[in-house]
Amino acid sequence: MSSHNQSWKEFNENPISHSMAHYLVTLRDLHASQGYARVSDVAEELEVTKGTVSVQMRHLKEKGLVVEDDNRHLRLTEAGQTLARQVVNNRATIIQFLHRVLEVDPQQAEVDACKIEHLLSRETSHQILALVQLLLSGDASAKALLKKLKSKRAQAAPEQRARPSHGPTSLERKP
Repeated sequence: MSSHNQSWKEFNENPISHSMAHYLVTLRDLHASQGYARVSDVAEELEVTKGTVSVQMRHLKEKGLVVEDDNRHLRLTEAGQTLARQVVNNRATIIQFLHRVLEVDPQQAEVDACKIEHLLSRETSHQILALVQLLLSGDASAKALLKKLKSKRAQAAPEQRARPSHGPTSLERKP
């Protein structure tokens, strides 16, 4: 089996989907702000129907990430809390990398982070965090690298604007 096919299978085996990540984080946030979460609270927060939340909660319960008590209050299990925390940390790290290191527009950095926050392995997340911390540390060599990166972006800017955003990119060096 090719490496590409194996990666595709791993992607499909991700423990949570994009949508599930939002539900877990929303439950986490609701508990932090009001001490409890009900289906109606989640629906209001995510601007979806209570029926949609109920269906998603069923999936999260089946995965052992959410439980519901006799008062119909939803709560993250330890595994759900761990995943929600990982998603939140991944999002913050990716936003820092995209915005502060790569100088992506803050709103675009938020959108792009949202797209991938739930897909990163713990190892990759830790490595990106270490890189961001190093690059933003103020270390002389890190500053020099960021300056080189900024210069390289400035050189590539006219070419990037001419190319459609969905088109192929090249990592080849120009002579």
